[in-house]
Amino acid sequence: MLEIHATALSAQIASYHEFLSRYSKTAKVVYGFVEGKEDPCFYRGFIDHLLPEDWDVELWPAGKRDQVYRVHADMDWGRFPKTRVCFFVDRDLSSLIPEVLATDSNIYVTDSYSIENDLVRRGTCRRVLSEVCALGTLDHGELDTVCDLFEMELEKFLAGMVPTMAWILHWRRSGKRATLNDILMKDLFNFTSGALRANPTPKGKANPVQYIHEKCNVVHDATVDIAHLEAEFRKGGAYRHFTRGKYVFWFLIEFCCSVRASVKKHFKSCTKVPPMNVTFVAANGMTIIGNRARIPKSLKTFLTGNYCAYIDAVVA
Repeated sequence: MLEIHATALSAQIASYHEFLSRYSKTAKVVYGFVEGKEDPCFYRGFIDHLLPEDWDVELWPAGKRDQVYRVHADMDWGRFPKTRVCFFVDRDLSSLIPEVLATDSNIYVTDSYSIENDLVRRGTCRRVLSEVCALGTLDHGELDTVCDLFEMELEKFLAGMVPTMAWILHWRRSGKRATLNDILMKDLFNFTSGALRANPTPKGKANPVQYIHEKCNVVHDATVDIAHLEAEFRKGGAYRHFTRGKYVFWFLIEFCCSVRASVKKHFKSCTKVPPMNVTFVAANGMTIIGNRARIPKSLKTFLTGNYCAYIDAVVA
């Protein structure tokens, strides 16, 4: 135990400490580290589907991506099987900065900006509308039409976010620190019956550029021309993959809530807004939506090659 605590203190990451105290050579458990507190809701559902029913997974949020990598670097890989202990991190803007990410066979890096991007799909939208917003008993043809609207408005949203993401890219490349959570999508956009509308003067500011700079406490340099960054962000459809995941996730939640609020416009047979059994907001969105998305192909391959391979080797 003294060795365990000494190792944990050297890492200075609480989740690593807990892992070391929980780790068992004989337990039917696989282990993993993620970034944020909501990430286990996303990953655990996919992992559980692939594990034998008598096996379990324990996931720990380590904090930021660098902290996940720190835990990986501090691991004694002579003691822990790599296929049993995995690490899950967001790609972020690393493909555009550019930034070299640490790689290893047991490190999974999301295909897009973050795990939230993998949730925002037509199929997920349909399930949320049917199962969460209580629209599952309504006409399926009309539901298809709403999902068509979702795809159209999502493209409008992603295209509308290009200038903001270009500035974020500029800040990152310039080493400027900005709290991106302070940029609120509800200030920049709103919905009317599922249709997205941009707000040209968010929170009374002259324009969105002034708004995002003031919210992030970054001085706006009017001499900076980000046109080339916008072009870079659009090239090859990069904006469809690298718009910040939490912003895209907001779109999914608000679109679905807007459709439900205006349900009589979209569904001829519906005369009133159906009641929901849960409160559905961004704060609990991952918990509600996480298990309603399809597993990304890259994640399934990763889990099969690590956790499943470890279990197969143990039980053989």
